[in-house]
Amino acid sequence: MNSPLTGILIFGSFLLLPTSALSEAAEVVSPKVEKIIGRYFPENSEGGLAVLVIRDGKVIHKKGYGLKNGKEPVTPDTKMGMASITKQFAAMCAAFLIEEGKLDLADKVSKHLPDLPLPVEGRELLIADLVHHTSGLANFIKSKERESIAEYKKARLIERLNNLTHAEWLARQPLRRPPGVEHEYTNSGYVLLARVIEVVAGMPFHEFQQERIFDKLGMSNTSDSTRFNGSGNMQTTLNDYEKWVRALRNESLIDTKTSKLLLSPGKLDNGERVDYGFGWRLTFDENDELIEVHHSGVGSAPSSSRNFVLRDLRNDITVVLFGRENLTLIRDVRTALAAEIRKATLAD
Repeated sequence: MNSPLTGILIFGSFLLLPTSALSEAAEVVSPKVEKIIGRYFPENSEGGLAVLVIRDGKVIHKKGYGLKNGKEPVTPDTKMGMASITKQFAAMCAAFLIEEGKLDLADKVSKHLPDLPLPVEGRELLIADLVHHTSGLANFIKSKERESIAEYKKARLIERLNNLTHAEWLARQPLRRPPGVEHEYTNSGYVLLARVIEVVAGMPFHEFQQERIFDKLGMSNTSDSTRFNGSGNMQTTLNDYEKWVRALRNESLIDTKTSKLLLSPGKLDNGERVDYGFGWRLTFDENDELIEVHHSGVGSAPSSSRNFVLRDLRNDITVVLFGRENLTLIRDVRTALAAEIRKATLAD
């Protein structure tokens, strides 16, 4: 039988927990935000939605809505597919190696993958082309490329691609255009980046990412594929993603110079600015000051992820939306929801 002293000790231990640990332990509800979400995601909506709002380092709202797989209530601890939000993490892994002098944006991809006969048109492919989506590479997610992949897998007698075989398949595909000519989003560029990272790091990508990000930040409920990385296979929870948001804000994984690099735009060969950083779309004001970064994420069935992350740098507000199994959460809806939440948060 527990004594009164036991209860006091337990309660005292709880009080000694850091504030950040307490905020991660439970839902946090803002009535204003709750009302806005109710209009976009009414009760009994299909699927689930997880929402996190942070201002000035403080959690304003953190709550799950609806169901996962039609039966599991969504909470801050529910694993949600990240889709292309995954690219932030692959880009961070590249940033680690850049900071350590093992990788450079100006490096030719062939420097790190010398045995991969990538097509060359105009000039060779650079690491910067992969990061900023200026590569001109094929995109494995497109229907035409899927047909080519099916043929390649049949010829190689394999069921699924991994980072290596994806690179080999990609090397057989013609470029859509020479690198550095146009900004065109491609998932294959980030999978190829993951391949470069694991070669330079000397270990499988998922192990490098686990060691350098998940373990360091205590993201114990976050996972990635063990074979195909960089573009969209990660899963996480609101509580874990909160740790990621704090790490970005506090620059706890990389130094200030590298943190600035994460949010630096790319550039086409003609000098035109590309408003895409390291896994983030960039928004500048009329004075060319970076004021906001964001990214969406869309996954295929059965999860049908519908995500959006907005970071308002000027006002230090982050809005995170992880949706699934609800096809009405199209991009315009997600961006409008995030914008309303930010406006309400600013008004407080």
